Amino acid sequence: MTKPLSFLAFHNPVSHGYHPIDSRGLEGPLNNLQTQVAESGLRGSDLVTTAASKQAANIPANKSIPPVMAGMDKAEALAFVSRMFDAASAGAAIWGDPLLVKRFLSQCSRTGSEETIRGYRREIRDFMRWRDMHHPHLLLREMTAPFCQDFVDELRREVEAERLKPRTFNRRIAAVSSLFRWASEPSRSAVTGVPRNPIPSRSLLHAEKTTRGLSEEQVGLLLAAICRSMRCDPRAPRDYVLVKGSYLLGCRVGELARLKWEDVERLSDGGQIHLFGKGSKSRVVRVSGDTLALFESLGRGEADSYLFPSPRRNAHLSRQAIGDVCRKWGRAAGFHLHPHQLRHSHATHAIRRGCDVFVLAGSLGHASTSTTAHYVAANPKESSSLRLG
Repeated sequence: MTKPLSFLAFHNPVSHGYHPIDSRGLEGPLNNLQTQVAESGLRGSDLVTTAASKQAANIPANKSIPPVMAGMDKAEALAFVSRMFDAASAGAAIWGDPLLVKRFLSQCSRTGSEETIRGYRREIRDFMRWRDMHHPHLLLREMTAPFCQDFVDELRREVEAERLKPRTFNRRIAAVSSLFRWASEPSRSAVTGVPRNPIPSRSLLHAEKTTRGLSEEQVGLLLAAICRSMRCDPRAPRDYVLVKGSYLLGCRVGELARLKWEDVERLSDGGQIHLFGKGSKSRVVRVSGDTLALFESLGRGEADSYLFPSPRRNAHLSRQAIGDVCRKWGRAAGFHLHPHQLRHSHATHAIRRGCDVFVLAGSLGHASTSTTAHYVAANPKESSSLRLG
């Protein structure tokens, strides 16, 4: 005999209780289904029916299936309901939004990269902010494909109005889609309550990977602007080392921020700097004696102390603080500057001066030379044809 659909409420406040951080469960829309089913005398096997059978049972088609399951294949929907039934029978509780996001963020990076986790957290927070504005009564597991299409459409309008870049659009959509895809995997959908990924497929935009850095003239203007302020700005000497050092190393913002004195090593013919980068990978960059002297002009500290400590706490400068430094001196030089532009500038200028693409890939910490090749493509003045006459 088929079990009745009372399990679709998933939790009885008296017998099971709710998860402590789950204030609104699936019981809302699914209890409506339970009532309708009870009144109509349907069995569990009749949960997903044809339009004709719905009409025969005198149940409106748009009310007989929870919105999150509308449009799902019958076998897929029944498998999801079966998993929820088994989980409920075992006493499992459906995760609330905070726990769902927390669990996802703990597994979103294979290497445990803090930068990756922060990126996902930022994009998911933006989506939840949009959800709270337009559908405050819904949990993440109750977001349907039409609602998510509205989210995608709104972001597209932002791109069309040039208030959002295509790459930012793609990053945001990909992050939210990853969350729902992870939550809807059969191994965990019974506790997340997410039956499928509601983000529309083929939503990403074509976004060329541009690698625009500063010209060598702009780099000179930037450093000159900092030098002119050294007498009146006590932080200008530090900022000069930060900006020029970032350009000379071609490192990422996080790598520069985490630099400690034990990472700066003097050699007989210059020096080398140890960087801990993306994907928890470390690399060594050889530097000239002049570059080493630039960093040591800050005054060497203890081995485990940061080159660029935060003045407010016992830590290094944050990404935001380094971004503020770059924007400040960019304005002084007459153009917009963000930290990653210094990395782009390093790569572009190195290619123009004849640096081998494999050497550059190693210095930048690229896992593949295909990433480094974008800098070659951005400099059409060089080609194999010119080498042949």
